Amino acid sequence: NISTTLFLFSIMEFCPGCGKKSKVICKDCRPRKEIKVKDIHIMLCSSCKKYFHNNKWTSYSKLKDAITKITKDSIKEIGSFAITPVLDEIQINPGIKEEFDIEIKSDDEIFLIPAELEVTYCNHCSKQQGDYFEGTLQLRKVPDELLEYVYSYIKKNNIFIAKEKKQPNGMDITISDQRKIQNLGQYLQKNFGGILKISPQVHTRDRQTSKDVHRVNVYYEAPNYIKGDVVKVEDKMILVNKISKTLSGLDLISGRKTTVNLQDKEYAILKPMKTTVSKISPNLEVLHPETYQSTSVLNKKKVRLGEKVKVVDDDGRMYVL
Repeated sequence: NISTTLFLFSIMEFCPGCGKKSKVICKDCRPRKEIKVKDIHIMLCSSCKKYFHNNKWTSYSKLKDAITKITKDSIKEIGSFAITPVLDEIQINPGIKEEFDIEIKSDDEIFLIPAELEVTYCNHCSKQQGDYFEGTLQLRKVPDELLEYVYSYIKKNNIFIAKEKKQPNGMDITISDQRKIQNLGQYLQKNFGGILKISPQVHTRDRQTSKDVHRVNVYYEAPNYIKGDVVKVEDKMILVNKISKTLSGLDLISGRKTTVNLQDKEYAILKPMKTTVSKISPNLEVLHPETYQSTSVLNKKKVRLGEKVKVVDDDGRMYVL
């Protein structure tokens, strides 16, 4: 009967499946665990220690750490397990694709699952390669000092230049970060005035993130005047010290600070010239920069005889800056 059979099994200590000596069902006769796993694809950047997972690039210290993280996220059916990549050492060079196995040990069972390793560039490092760019900064009528600021901004913000092309009245710079060139264009207009046009457009679709990739044209045209120039408008002679949507500075005639909106107004730009103070009493005079004649100055300024100064000439009327 059943009771007798169970009693015999308990005292004979053998596997009921194969008859081998064992107090319980032996290892070979136990039902095997099933393991279900997604395709494991390890994508590494060859320039920096990052791997691509969950639609983003993440830093790693050891390659095994990256493989372990991706494998754990791919396996859900079994409990605790140990992961050992069966992978020979390789050179992390772009373009490499290599298949390997990942050994998974759960309790006393060992599984081998296939995986693939691919070496490429992350989004950041790819911008340094070839002709990659996200936008074009179109500079027009930009003076040298403003152009120097643009290059300083590009260097400071780790923006990569793919190409530069001179234009009749400026230049086009294709660079790697469309968001930062928009910020740069807005800064230029806010601080120096001028015309700004931003034109984004969808260029392609990122195969890694499935997001649209935009390229942006940022057109900036500088005004005809810069800080330090004198703008003659209406009844004012303004020494420019701030430019935004309006122009601010010192009115040389009244000696007061002033602000004016130049939109729809006629104005003239007077460029400063260097000269020397030739007389301070009873009236201030300077050597005319072109004729070298001692010429009266219309505005007041504390200066010393022989001092080097900057002046502007308004049809023979001299002003010291």
